[in-house]
Amino acid sequence: MKTTTPTKVKDYFLTKETFSVSKIKDLDVFQTLPKTDKESINKYYKSKKYLSHNNNKTFFSSLYLFVKWVSFYFKYRVLKKASSHHNRLLDFGSGNAYFVSKLNEKGGQAFAYDPFYSQVSNKTIEQQKVFVNESDLITSKFKTVTMWHSLEHVFSYKDTLSLASEILDSKGCLIVACPNYQSYDANYYKEYWAGFDVPRHYWHFSPNGLIEIMANSGFDYINKKPMYFDALYVSMLSEQYKKSKLWFFKGLVVGLVSNIVSLFKKNASSYVYVFKKRF
Repeated sequence: MKTTTPTKVKDYFLTKETFSVSKIKDLDVFQTLPKTDKESINKYYKSKKYLSHNNNKTFFSSLYLFVKWVSFYFKYRVLKKASSHHNRLLDFGSGNAYFVSKLNEKGGQAFAYDPFYSQVSNKTIEQQKVFVNESDLITSKFKTVTMWHSLEHVFSYKDTLSLASEILDSKGCLIVACPNYQSYDANYYKEYWAGFDVPRHYWHFSPNGLIEIMANSGFDYINKKPMYFDALYVSMLSEQYKKSKLWFFKGLVVGLVSNIVSLFKKNASSYVYVFKKRF
């Protein structure tokens, strides 16, 4: 199936503004244009519907919390296989720090970084235990850095990966999860695909595109695993953007089809990738 990426995408989540999605020359990576500056992007996160930052008692939020609970154990298995070091871990772009909180409950020594943590209503750890400025990270060293659906949110992926390399120990582990714009569900929903999430997502990666920029930043690719729940969640949200009355059932079907197709096409809705710092 040929993949077609729309050139115009609307912020269906919040403002209904329209943005361009433009391919970067010589890379399987797209960027959102115009690029919202760091000072202005904050307003696009200020919504009770932004579930990684807020408690919003709806059916969809309950579904999100269930998926997050299940996803933790998937992430934990990935982490255990990827790195023997569960101490000195930094979760970059931690949202409400749920992953860090659960990991520390299991005896880990994990830390969180999120510049918007002060406005998070459903915090899981104390404010003073969270890094909120990148400059505070420079003096720290970590054995593992995780980026669970956060790399696509950063203003400059080059600067962020340079920072990750600086704060990681030699041969440290970098684990990155992000949506795949070449997936079945992305091609099915096109401009309605919730994985675009403009303008909060500055970047849109394919597997090959992500692996290439990682190599250029000094990280060697180890492996990747599909995140099957993401296809279901993203498809349901995409159906809501289309104002489908049967969004749950239609999204469930499309998500399941996307997961089945990914078994053969190797293009899942989202992947978690494991990289090792080269030096």
